[in-house]
Amino acid sequence: MKWFSQRAVLFSAKTCLAAFLAFYIALALNLDKPAWSLTTVYVASQLYSASTLSKSVFRFFGTVLGGLFTLLVYPATVQSPMLFSLCISLWVALCLYLSLHDRTPKSYVFMLAGYSAAIMGFPDVATPSAITYTVISRIEEITVAILCSSLVHCLILPVSMRHMLGQSIDVWYQNARKLCGELITAMPAEKSVEREDILVQMANYPLNVETLITHCVYEGDAARRLVRLVSVQYQHLSYLIPTLTAIESRLTWLAQQQIRFPDYVADAFRQFLLWLNGDTTLPVRAVLSAAQQELQQAWRAQRLSSEDALLLVGLLERLLNFVRIADACESVSERVSEWTPAVRPGKMARAHKHVDKGLLLLSCFTAFLATFATCLFWIGSGWQAGATAPMMAAVLCSFFAGLDSPVAPMTLFLKGVLISMGISLVYVTLLIPQSVTFEALVICLAPGLFALGLVIANPATNLIGLIVATQIPGLIGMSHHFRPDLLLIVNAMLATLVGIVGALVLTLLIRNKRPAWTARRALRKGIRDLLQFIAAIRMNTVTLTARQQFVARTLDRVNIILPRKRIDPAPDLVSGGNLIAEAWLGANCYDYYTRHRTLLLAHQIESAALFHALSQFLKCRLKTLDATPSAPLLAECDRLLLALEATARRDEALFTPLLHLFNIRLALFPWCRWPDQPPGQGSTKCDRDRTLC
Repeated sequence: MKWFSQRAVLFSAKTCLAAFLAFYIALALNLDKPAWSLTTVYVASQLYSASTLSKSVFRFFGTVLGGLFTLLVYPATVQSPMLFSLCISLWVALCLYLSLHDRTPKSYVFMLAGYSAAIMGFPDVATPSAITYTVISRIEEITVAILCSSLVHCLILPVSMRHMLGQSIDVWYQNARKLCGELITAMPAEKSVEREDILVQMANYPLNVETLITHCVYEGDAARRLVRLVSVQYQHLSYLIPTLTAIESRLTWLAQQQIRFPDYVADAFRQFLLWLNGDTTLPVRAVLSAAQQELQQAWRAQRLSSEDALLLVGLLERLLNFVRIADACESVSERVSEWTPAVRPGKMARAHKHVDKGLLLLSCFTAFLATFATCLFWIGSGWQAGATAPMMAAVLCSFFAGLDSPVAPMTLFLKGVLISMGISLVYVTLLIPQSVTFEALVICLAPGLFALGLVIANPATNLIGLIVATQIPGLIGMSHHFRPDLLLIVNAMLATLVGIVGALVLTLLIRNKRPAWTARRALRKGIRDLLQFIAAIRMNTVTLTARQQFVARTLDRVNIILPRKRIDPAPDLVSGGNLIAEAWLGANCYDYYTRHRTLLLAHQIESAALFHALSQFLKCRLKTLDATPSAPLLAECDRLLLALEATARRDEALFTPLLHLFNIRLALFPWCRWPDQPPGQGSTKCDRDRTLC
């Protein structure tokens, strides 16, 4: 974004107006710390009116919750500073724990509730009688600020983010079409950087869409209809990454084995490419399904080998999956564009999201320790202005707790605070002493705050601008008489630095983790989940809903692993995969055994040994991520494949479980060819040597 773009100038001007309006009302109402109102406006203001309103609502409820806790715990603990500090520190950690379970903007409520208690409780610990007034005043000032910010951004040239939601979905889908076309028309020996970039972008889309949905709810009835419809679309698009990677793996295998496409398959591919390039009138579903039927007939007539037939049928099935996703996407898009109130889309599926409990607890412990340690420093030193130190430690540890490595943004925060301190000293010593009226103060502050608004509006400098803008009002001690006390300001600056440095050091020692570390934990959690899913399949206790939830959980972990794997490609992580194969493996195990258990048992095809060997391999992978499947597992896959192959030629109903079993083997042993003889006679051909687990 350009510095002086129309959107940036509009945002900065509206935020300045809302800030001074809130400050004026706080002064008129004789509130205790009017600077809080001005600061809150810059915290709550966003480029879009809906996100400004939503963040304002979350901030209000978070502040109220933090204030209620302070009022509850203060009377019982105020006589014991250590106990009070311990309670507030534990509250910060508890709220952070609750906040980190939600990866949407709603998590802001609990995070703010945590450090708001520190902001309201610590400064007045020496004056117990003032705590009720402080809490009420804080809530009043926050309310004034969020009302001013919301009204200004929603009433004066409001900027809608509705188009961003539709655009995000459209870009997601168009990227998938582009990647699918590239996979089919060109198969390079090495994966292109552009292809990897598209996959990583697609992994980030679910969280971006969820964020937009959370904000767009606050944009009115029309936007809510859009949200309901896009929620349906979003669920379909989540399956694009595994579908595209499955297409790629099968095309790679077919190319490596130089397997020639029959004419009817080649014609189906041409029809699919025409449809992919925009000719939606073609009956592509019927063409792909007909090609699958012809492949099965050619296999039964022994004109096509089992391996070639199953590979091609599986490839066409993945293309059909892509078509189904695209059709669902297009149909929802049409309904969205029509804004039809009568449409009743399904509710957004509440899939279980991945939560790394270990990382979460580590983040909470770091926040607790940083807050409590700075409290001990404050109490031990007897430094009256030292209350700012635990406040800043709580804010900093909470704000960046969701990141893999918070040290870099914390360091940026420290730089922003140092910049704001320099600017504040200029204001305090030179400019503000000359401002004896509210109008003069506005003239003094407006140019700087307007410039900071432009910095905030630029995504590349948003964080640093926000840090500086939110720190300056508090540091210059803006109050009713416009006469800053330089000694108090310097003390507050030093305490702020102590809190930030304390939080930074403890985070560096305890919480700082590489992206690969987080990805490995997600990968192991996914493997453990697959192991439990396989055990449930063996016991025949898995339902279709459980299958869908397993796939949703695994794909959520895929979206966590892919971006981290790209920026921190640790060797064991690169060779260990990204859980896409595991998602297909679990789904195919269910489709092979649970869906066809009665049919398999009727033909005396026992699969217990397969699942036992598979479970042993997964347990091995928990210890060594890049471990490869064992020889007994390969032998068991081959035994079942050959048994099913012979039986499926007599019974057409067994072709589907044969396909799913082949998919299981392909996911486990992509380098091994079809067994020509019963296992145990050295017949399985592998393209390269592997160390088996």
